[in-house]
Amino acid sequence: MIYFFTCWRRQLRTLFLEDSSIIEKYGRWIHEIAMNNSVLETLNFYMTDLVKVGFEDLQLIARNCRNLVSVKISDCEILDLVGFFHAAAVLEEFNGGSFYNQLDGYAAVTFPSRLCRLGLTYMGKNEMPIVFPFAPLFKELDLLYALLDTEDHCLLIQSCPNLEVLKVESQNHCPYSIFFHYVL
Repeated sequence: MIYFFTCWRRQLRTLFLEDSSIIEKYGRWIHEIAMNNSVLETLNFYMTDLVKVGFEDLQLIARNCRNLVSVKISDCEILDLVGFFHAAAVLEEFNGGSFYNQLDGYAAVTFPSRLCRLGLTYMGKNEMPIVFPFAPLFKELDLLYALLDTEDHCLLIQSCPNLEVLKVESQNHCPYSIFFHYVL
């Protein structure tokens, strides 16, 4: 169904599917957007089971959609997104991605210069150096799914002088996780 929708809506500016329960058969929907849409500004399929998304299609979307400012995706190796980040010149918000490989290759990852809202999934202490060079740009930091301890959170927050919004999950030893959304 999503494939047919993307075929018919070639002037789609926003596609918001976050937390949706969509059954994906082939992943052709994202390729359809990549090939035929040049006005997309917001693409969000964060926290979905849409996993048949090729990083090549994300890169093509970034290249073809010059006003793409917000992208939130499901799990995708960050190293596979190097071309996407390079092509997404006006990107201001990115959430998703994952770290599966060893730290060696992550030095190649650079973020667009306008990126000011970031949330990296499963980022641990070893991946934090990727973020530090861009930290002064961040106004919003989503650490809900980061694998950081309290010291790591503090170190990262200290390097973000322009931070206005921080999203974290309580790691105290209570039986229920607590979501905090701080407006600083």
